[in-house]
Amino acid sequence: MPYTVREQAMTANTTAGYNGYAHSFAGMGIQFLLFAMANLGIEVLLERQQGLWKRLRSAPVSRTTLLAGKTISGTIISLMTLFVSFGFAIVVFKVRISGSVVGFLAVSLACSLMAATFGLLVAALGKTPASPRGVTTLAVLMMVMLGGAWVPTFIFPAWLQQATLVVPARWAVDGLDAMTWRGIGLTGAILPTLILLAFAALFGAVAAAQFRWEEA
Repeated sequence: MPYTVREQAMTANTTAGYNGYAHSFAGMGIQFLLFAMANLGIEVLLERQQGLWKRLRSAPVSRTTLLAGKTISGTIISLMTLFVSFGFAIVVFKVRISGSVVGFLAVSLACSLMAATFGLLVAALGKTPASPRGVTTLAVLMMVMLGGAWVPTFIFPAWLQQATLVVPARWAVDGLDAMTWRGIGLTGAILPTLILLAFAALFGAVAAAQFRWEEA
């Protein structure tokens, strides 16, 4: 035999089977959030080009408050989008949260915050509204491909499964999969949530440090 075959359970709940729709909505949902928040970052660059951020600095609020407000609004938009998407999946495609509802909410919130800070990072690193579009599109597509959004990571080669642990989309998709078709309890949401929050903190810190308030 040119290869060996072994069986391995992919679900923790014996009553929960693999649901391709659950994975598809998780993967495509994360991809949409990253693209939407990247576009939000480009809109911030357009606002800066028009001088809006320069005028905002004259208000009696700190720079941290302004950036935090943008991050919170992006997080809320992302979270509501994810909820609507999964709500449609539950009603129409019979997707079920077989794991933990609390865990699903935690992972969803962490995903949304990570996506919002990613958009802020795009705004901080881009010079003009047009400059980051190509690079951002490539970055998002690479993240979602390596993160298992298109196909589940359990069919990746072993070395690739380990290499993609540094990709935030991997933890987002794995966390949502764990709470839906894999049927893992609340413990399955803890690590993905913490790592997604760590990525959000990293993106936010870099964005705050590199953000330019005026056109160069």
